[in-house]
Amino acid sequence: MKKFATLAVLAAVSATSYAQSSVTLFGVADATVQVGRGSETNRTGLGSGGLASNRLGFRGVEDLGGGMKAGFWLEAGYNLDDGTGVSNTFNFNRRSTISLMDDRWGEIRLGRDFTATYNNIYDAFGDNGVGALLKTTSLGSNYGYAMQTRTSNALSYFTPRNLGGFVGQVQYYRGEAANGSNDGNGYGLRSGYENGPLNVGVSYGSVSNLGAYGDVTNANIGGSYDFGVAKLLVEAGQDESKARDEKARHYLIGATAPVGGAGLVRASWSRVSVQDTNVQANKFAVGYVHNLSKRTALYTTFAYLKNKNGASLALNGAKTGAGDNSKGLDFGLRHTF
Repeated sequence: MKKFATLAVLAAVSATSYAQSSVTLFGVADATVQVGRGSETNRTGLGSGGLASNRLGFRGVEDLGGGMKAGFWLEAGYNLDDGTGVSNTFNFNRRSTISLMDDRWGEIRLGRDFTATYNNIYDAFGDNGVGALLKTTSLGSNYGYAMQTRTSNALSYFTPRNLGGFVGQVQYYRGEAANGSNDGNGYGLRSGYENGPLNVGVSYGSVSNLGAYGDVTNANIGGSYDFGVAKLLVEAGQDESKARDEKARHYLIGATAPVGGAGLVRASWSRVSVQDTNVQANKFAVGYVHNLSKRTALYTTFAYLKNKNGASLALNGAKTGAGDNSKGLDFGLRHTF
C-alpha cells in the first residue's frame, strides 16, 4: 500500500512539474505559383512564402514562480518548393533566443532576433510575397545600409504589457569583429502605443562602421487603425549611409478589409526612392485571402511596379530595363501548425 501511495505522490509531483513547463512545435508551410513580367525577361515558377514565410520552430516556457518565467525560441526558415533551408542551409536563422520574463518588469531577451526598427514595420501584406512594401532592401545589394530584418548577438529589453497601452524596446548588439573593433556594433530603440483599434510606433537604429557604408542609421514611423469594416496602415522610413552621404526613403499606405466570415481583401501603395539621384519605384498591390479553416488559406496577389529615373526593380524573378515597369502575380496555399 505504501508503494502505491509513494508512486501516487511521485506521479502528482511529476505532473505538477510538467504543467509548469511547455514546449511547442510550430511552423508554416506556404507554396505559391509566381508569375513575373518584365521588359527583358518573364518568369513563371513555384516559390515559397507568398502569404507567410516558411518556418519550422520550437518554443518553450517554464514557470519559475513568483510571476517569473524562462523561455526559449528556435526558428528555422526553409524553402517549400525545393526543401532547402534559406541560403541552402537549415539553421535557426529566423530566431534563436532565450528569455527571462515577468509581467511586472518586462522581458530580457538574448540571441538572434528581429531588429527594433523592423519590429516597427506596418504592411498590409506582412512584408511577404509580391505585394510586400518597397523599402531600401528592394533596391539591391548596392544599398547594403538598408534597415536589417534581423540581427545576431543581440541583447533586448521589452517593457511589460501593463503600461496602459505604451510599449517599448531597447536593443544592443555586437558585430563581434575579428580585430576586436566596434565595427558592426549597433543599437535600436522602439516606442509605441497599442490600445484597442489603434497601433502606432516610432523606431531608430544605428550601426557603427558598416564597411564601405560607414556609420549607418535607420528610422521609421508608422501606425494602423482598425475601423471594423477596414484597417488603415501607414508607414515611412529612412536609411542613411554616412560614408556615401546618401539617404533612401520608403513610404506606404495600405488597407485590409474582411469579406464575409472567411475572406480578407488587402491593398497597398508603396514607394522607395534615393535622395539626390531620385531613383524611384512605386508599387501598387491588391490581394485576397480566403480562409478554409483557422490554419489553412488560399490567397492571390497582383502587383504593378513602376520604375523611374533609372530604377529597374522587377517582380517575381522577372527582369526589366531601367525605367521600365513590371507586373507580378502570386497564387498559393498556406497552412500553419
